Amino acid sequence: MRSVRAVTASLSLSLTLSLVSVGFAPTSALAEDGTSSPQSPSPTASPSPTPQSYQQQLDAYKVKLEEYKVALEKWNTLRKAADDAFKNDMEKFKIARDAWDEKNSALIDEINNDFRKDINKARADFKTAFSAAKSTEAKAAARNALGAATLAATTARQVALEALGEPPTPPTRPALAPRPVEPLKPIDPALTKNGKRQIQPGSPQPNPQPGQRGKENKPDKGDRQKQQQAQSGSETLPTNFGTSA
Repeated sequence: MRSVRAVTASLSLSLTLSLVSVGFAPTSALAEDGTSSPQSPSPTASPSPTPQSYQQQLDAYKVKLEEYKVALEKWNTLRKAADDAFKNDMEKFKIARDAWDEKNSALIDEINNDFRKDINKARADFKTAFSAAKSTEAKAAARNALGAATLAATTARQVALEALGEPPTPPTRPALAPRPVEPLKPIDPALTKNGKRQIQPGSPQPNPQPGQRGKENKPDKGDRQKQQQAQSGSETLPTNFGTSA
């Protein structure tokens, strides 16, 4: 009986161990293969730009300054050429306009005189017709006749002026490109706000030039007063020296 119980217990234990091993086998296999869970690659930080030194900034400024000088010279050349061309065109326009005015001034005066005559005649006819009108219809007819005569005179004048041809038009000033911008010079970090060069701690002091005296350490006001009092006390002699009692 005991042997049967022992065999049963051993069988149940082996069955339990086999189930446990089967349950953990895929997990261990995945762990060994390294495909347990996909991991996204970590983002790579972009390298920050290295700050340039003052000397590098100064070298870049010199290059840009030379480019600016070349661009400015080219721009000045183009501007001068454009100005000269505009002045030449303006002189041609003045000559052509004077010639056109001289040719057509008499005709223009004649056209304007005819226009004034037509307008004056239309007004005179209107006054005569309006003063003689006895009814509202006659007065309205007089106003309509005045409007029609004015329109006819204006149209005739416009047609006569257009027949002379268009007068010369003045030239248009050419448009230039914007002026080049001068680059900014970098600021030397060794300079103070007032434009003087800072003296680094431990650096040797500049020697005074010939003919120049260095700054002397002058005593302050209190020390000068003490020195003056000491000198005045040493120079004062007692007045009662040698008197008898």
